Amino acid sequence: MTICRKSPEGAWVLVSACMKLMKNRLMATRERMGLMASLWSGFCRGANISLVESVIGSMAGVLVFSSVSLAQELDPDLGDHAGFSHAMRVETTLVDGLPTVFQYGEVRPDFEALTGNEYRERLDLGGEWEFRFESEDKARLIQVPHNWEAMSGSKFWDQNDDSSSNPARYNGAGWYRRSFSCAKTDGRRYRLEFRGVRERARVWVNGQEVALHEGLGAPFSLDVTEQLVSGENEVKLKVLRLPHYQRTEEGRWEEMSSVHTPYPKAPDYWPYAGVTGSVALWDESEVTMRKIQVRPLGETLQVRAWVSNQGEKPFVGGLGVASSVFAEGEFADAVTIAAGGTSAVQLVVPLGEDAIAWSPESPELYQLQVRLASQGEVVDGCEVRFGLREFGVLGEQLALNKQPVFLKGVAAYSETENGAALTREENRAILQRALDAGANFVRLPVRQRSPMVYQLADEMGLMLTGEWGGFWYKEQAMGAQTEDLQSVYQSMGRVAVWDLMNRPSVVLWCTSNECHQFCPEYEPFVKMGNELVHELDEGLLPVTWAAWHPHKGQPHFEWADVIGFNEYRGAMDPFEELRPDVAQVSRENPGKPIVIMENGSWSRLGRRGPKGRKGTEDWQADLLRRQWDVLKDFSSPLSGYTFWILQDYRSRKNYTGNRRSNGWSRMGMYTPQGEVKMVRDVFRDLDFSYQQKVEEGD
Repeated sequence: MTICRKSPEGAWVLVSACMKLMKNRLMATRERMGLMASLWSGFCRGANISLVESVIGSMAGVLVFSSVSLAQELDPDLGDHAGFSHAMRVETTLVDGLPTVFQYGEVRPDFEALTGNEYRERLDLGGEWEFRFESEDKARLIQVPHNWEAMSGSKFWDQNDDSSSNPARYNGAGWYRRSFSCAKTDGRRYRLEFRGVRERARVWVNGQEVALHEGLGAPFSLDVTEQLVSGENEVKLKVLRLPHYQRTEEGRWEEMSSVHTPYPKAPDYWPYAGVTGSVALWDESEVTMRKIQVRPLGETLQVRAWVSNQGEKPFVGGLGVASSVFAEGEFADAVTIAAGGTSAVQLVVPLGEDAIAWSPESPELYQLQVRLASQGEVVDGCEVRFGLREFGVLGEQLALNKQPVFLKGVAAYSETENGAALTREENRAILQRALDAGANFVRLPVRQRSPMVYQLADEMGLMLTGEWGGFWYKEQAMGAQTEDLQSVYQSMGRVAVWDLMNRPSVVLWCTSNECHQFCPEYEPFVKMGNELVHELDEGLLPVTWAAWHPHKGQPHFEWADVIGFNEYRGAMDPFEELRPDVAQVSRENPGKPIVIMENGSWSRLGRRGPKGRKGTEDWQADLLRRQWDVLKDFSSPLSGYTFWILQDYRSRKNYTGNRRSNGWSRMGMYTPQGEVKMVRDVFRDLDFSYQQKVEEGD
C-alpha cells in the first residue's frame, strides 16, 4: 500500500498510525512490527525518508516504545514469521533411493575440514572485519569469530538499557563487512562457508543478496560462484537478535511470545548474537563430493557419498574409498552424473579383524580417504574421520557396542565469560571439565553446536545428545512447527541429523525440551520429531525428548524409544514426589529405558551453610546425594542421569537481571572460570555401576 507521496501530511499519517499501534497494549510487539513494517514499506515506496525521520524525531518525547527502538519496531526482519527458515529451503529428498538433505537448493555439504587439500582450496576469512550496530553511523574493527556481547560496555544485568552502548542487551541488527581478494578460475565453484551465525542473518556478496538464514549457530554454506569476481570482493552480513521483553504501561518488563521462532519466549540461556564461528571461501571442482556418510553395520562399514555435477557436461568416472580398518585395500564404484545433477553412491566394505570399537574408555578413530576420478585423473578428494560405534536399546537398558551402559551425564552450554565465539581450546576445556567430574555423557541442550565440539567429543570419548530446538513450545507454536515442513524447527532438525550422523560421540537424539504436554498439539509435534529423525537416520539411534513431567498431562512416550524427562524434586518441587514419580513412569512405560535429562539446583561459589539452606554449596551437594539415594533403587530401567548443569551459564530470564548475577545462573558444578563447587565432587564419586551389578546378580 502507498500512504503518501513526499508530503508532510503523509509523514504525520505514518506517525499517527504508529502511535495508535504502540498504544494498543493488547497487541504483541512482534505483531506491531509486522503491521508497522507494512506501513513503513508502503510509505517508503514514494516518501521523503529524511522528512519522516525529522517528524518522528520531533515526537521522541511523545512516542513511548516498548523494549526496542523505532528502527527495530519497523524492521520486518525482527518479526515473528517463518520467512528466514523458508528462505533456507531445507528439505529431505530421495537421491538414488537415499534420503538426502538439501539447503539453498543444493545437497547440504560436510563441515569436517578446517584446511584445504590438493583438490580443494580454503581461504580463511576470519580476523579483522568492520562492525557497526544499526543505530550507529561509524563502523569499528573487530575480530571474527565474534559475538557483540564481548564488546566493551556490556551490562547483562541492565535490562533498562537496550541501546548500542550496552551490547549485551542490544536487540536488533548488527552489520558485519570485510573485503578480500580472489583469483577466480573458470571451471571451478566457490562456496562461502559460515560455521556459526546467530540468530538470523542476511548475506550479501558484492552487493547482491545471496541468502537469508536462521539457524542458532549451526554451520551453513552458499554457492557464490556467480557473485564472485577476480580481484577485490566484499561480503556483508546483517545479523539480527530478536527482542524477548517489552515494557508495559505500568513500567514492568513482560516476556514477548512468538510462534515461528526457535523459542516462543525468553530462553533459559543467553542468545548470543554475531558471527560466532569461522568464515571461509572454498574453491572446489565443478564435480564435487558434497557429503560422506559412514555407518558401522556389524562387521562391515557402509559408506555413502553424494556427488554433485555443476558443470555443463555429464560426468563419467569412479569413486574410491580406502581406510586402514578395511579388510583389504581400496574399494570403488562407478559414478555417472548428468550435467547439473546429483548422484548418491553406496558401498558396503568388510572390516578387518583388528577393528576396534569406539567407546569412552577407548575412543578409537579411523580415517577414510575418498577420491573421485575420471579418465585417470582425480578431480576431488576428502578425508572423513569416523569411529566404529553401535548404540541402541537392549531390553529396558541402553547398550553401547551391545553392552549395557549407564549415561552418567551433565548438561552443558558452549560459552565463556566472553560469550559463544569459542576457540577449539576453550571448547576442549569445557568438555574436559565434564571428564574431570567423572561424566561419560554430555547433554548439549536445544541447539546444534559448532562442528569442533563434536569432533573434540569424538577424540575425548564423551557421548552426546544431538539436539536443535523445540524449547518450551506451547499450543500455537507446536501446531505451526508441525504443519510447516520448512518451519525453523523442522529445518534445523533435518540439518542437525544430517550433520551429526557420522559422529560416534552422538548417541541419542533429543527432539525437544519441556514443551506444553497438556494440549492436543503435543502428540502430533513429538510424533513429527521422531519421524523427522528416522526418515534420515533410518533407525540408527534412539529418540527421546526432555518432557516437562514424567506423567502429568499426556507425555505420549509411545513415540519415544527412550523415556526422557526433567525433574527438580527438592529444588523447585517437593522432594517427596521423586520416588512415586519415577515408579509411576516405570509402570506406565514397561520395557523402555529411562533417562533423567535434567536435575539440579543452585549455589554461589563459597556460600556455605546448613544443608537445609537453599543456595549454599552444602544444600546443592546434599540434594544430589538424596536424589541418588532414591534413584539408585530403580536400577534398570533407569539408564541415565543428567545433572543440570556443568558450569554456571548466562540466562535471558529475569532472575539473572541484577547487578550481582550479571546474567549468570548459578546452577553449575563449576564456575565459568573452572572453579569447583562441592557438588562436583559428590557427582564424581557417585557409583553409577549398579546396573552391571544387578545384571551380574541376575
